[in-house]
Amino acid sequence: MRRIVYKIQEAHYKWLIKQKCRASFELFCQQLVANNAFDLPYKIAAGKIRKQTVLQSVKTSNGQFTNTIEETIQTIVQALFPTDDSTQETHVQRKKRESVNTYSSTILDKQFTKQEITYAISTMKKKKAPGIDGISIEIIKELHDMNPDILHYTYNKCLELGIFPETWKKGKLIIFNKPGKDPSFP
Repeated sequence: MRRIVYKIQEAHYKWLIKQKCRASFELFCQQLVANNAFDLPYKIAAGKIRKQTVLQSVKTSNGQFTNTIEETIQTIVQALFPTDDSTQETHVQRKKRESVNTYSSTILDKQFTKQEITYAISTMKKKKAPGIDGISIEIIKELHDMNPDILHYTYNKCLELGIFPETWKKGKLIIFNKPGKDPSFP
């Protein structure tokens, strides 16, 4: 008899633990989404959550499907970053190209003003994945709000020396499939 009572109580105890775990996990998920709906994509982008990479075939510009990983990557990169074609330029684009080609870097660039830095920071979108350096725009904005002179000095010193951190010059491309979009189209 005692064994039966014990088993009933044990089963009830396990059921309660399962219920509490489930309720706690649901609360955690609700809080996670309420605070930052993009938290999981950020963690994936930062490499904090490892998931097996599965690249599937995509359609090329001629309608054929890719056969290799290299071909798939090349097709996606070509679709996202098309080659520069000067024959298809508008008049304004042609003028810009001429201006860039004739630019002389012998003249020192003017220093950044505090207003330029403030404007640039204020126009940056929040809740974007941080760069390779791991610094998010929220951190930059907070730093700027606390002491704008720090960024003003840092950016101008980089400009003066002609040296910018390598991580500022690089990007990490992470592609998320949008819901409802055919993943075979890059």
